[in-house]
Formats: sequence, structure tokens, C-alpha cells
Amino acid sequence: MPRFFVPAREIKDARALLEGGEFRHLQRVLRLREGDHVTVFDDEGREHAGVILSLSPRAAAVRIVSTTMPMRESPLLITLYQGIPKGRKMDLVVEKATELGVRSIIPFSSAFSTAGPPAAAGKIERWQRIALAATKQSARTHVPTIGASLTFSEAITHGAEYALKLLLYEGTGTLPLAELAASLPATPPNAALFIGPEGGFSHDEVLQATEMGFALVNAGPRVLRTETAALVAISLVQARWGDLRG
Repeated sequence: MPRFFVPAREIKDARALLEGGEFRHLQRVLRLREGDHVTVFDDEGREHAGVILSLSPRAAAVRIVSTTMPMRESPLLITLYQGIPKGRKMDLVVEKATELGVRSIIPFSSAFSTAGPPAAAGKIERWQRIALAATKQSARTHVPTIGASLTFSEAITHGAEYALKLLLYEGTGTLPLAELAASLPATPPNAALFIGPEGGFSHDEVLQATEMGFALVNAGPRVLRTETAALVAISLVQARWGDLRG
């Protein structure tokens, strides 16, 4: 069934109002009509079964038939700090990280970055649209937020506030992420996961991270591309502390 995001403030008296991009998707892409059944989810974790009541040139009114509070979000709130990769690789990272359950994604530039920070807000807005589409496809009830691009120093300072702090590093002195997980039995409420760009992290950045309390981890014996590393690391973290446990 088609799923649409509507802010809770737009749901009143058992009716939801779809506007903007969600309305255009409903009308122009899916070509839905009055009487069609849809699913609506809001920004407070609720999911609503509904029927399209009316269509106007700029909005659709949906009658809410029933409301539930499904439990599809990970108990571990993961923020992915992703070194900005070249080209459209970030699109893939955002899409798949959303499917894997991250709570937020913050791009950053670092010493070995081969791609510059996103121009203005254009890329951030596109990544937010990708996150919304992936949220709908994966039946999540929370749309990950895409933060403004930071420098590495800004990002590592921001990430130091988390209970679980991990930096994926391919140099010496690292522990396999799976081995570290086995030695940390406590369940943290949140996690900061740092993935470097194509060029990886500099010595000074690694030193700064360890001074901030980050654990240096690897995802196995092979060197992974940045987009692969992000998805493998998220999966390992979710399998140990989140909701992908076997």
C-alpha cells in the first residue's frame, strides 16, 4: 500500500492533509484517486490507515480509518558521520543507511577528502528527499535527519557526546568491530559512527578521535570502499546493540 509522510500537525479530526512533494507523488507518479487506500505516517511515530477523501489542485485530504504505533525503530539511536565521498556515492549511503535504521546522518569534510562540502543546501535537500523515500520503502516510522556539513573537528566534537563512539580505521592499532562488541556487554542508548571518505583519516584526526574517547575499529581484513564500509559497520552495530540481532 502506498505510504506517505505527513507532519502530525497536519492530522486533525481524523483527517490528514498531503501537500508539496508528497501530494505530487500521490497525484502525478502514483496517479491515485478518491477512494484509494493509503498509509500515512507522522513525525511522532504513528502510522495511519486511510482513504483518499478528496483531491484539489494542490492537496489531498485523507480520512483516517485507524491509527497504530508500530515498533519498527531501533532501540539504538545511531548517528552516522560520513566523510563526503565523490560523485553520487552519498546518495547510496543515505538510502541504505536509512533502510538499516540510522537515526541521523551528518556529512563531514576531512584532511583527505577528495570531494568538497555540498554546495549551499542543494545536496542536503536532495539527501533528505532520498532519506524520506527510503523511509517509506522500508516501512520505517522515523525519517532520518540529514545534518548540515561539518568539518572533521566540528563533527568529532559533536560525536563525543554519544555513549558509544566508534571510528572505522584501516590503520594499525584497531580492534575488529565484532570483537569490540563482545567486550562491551552494556546496551548503549546511542552511538556515533565515523566513516572516512575515500582518502581515509589522517594521523592527526585519528589522534584527535582517540583523545575524545573514540574506539578505533575495523570491519574485517579487507579494505572496503567508503560506501561499503558505512553499510557493513551499521549492520554490525545494529546486530550487536540494535534490532538486527539474530
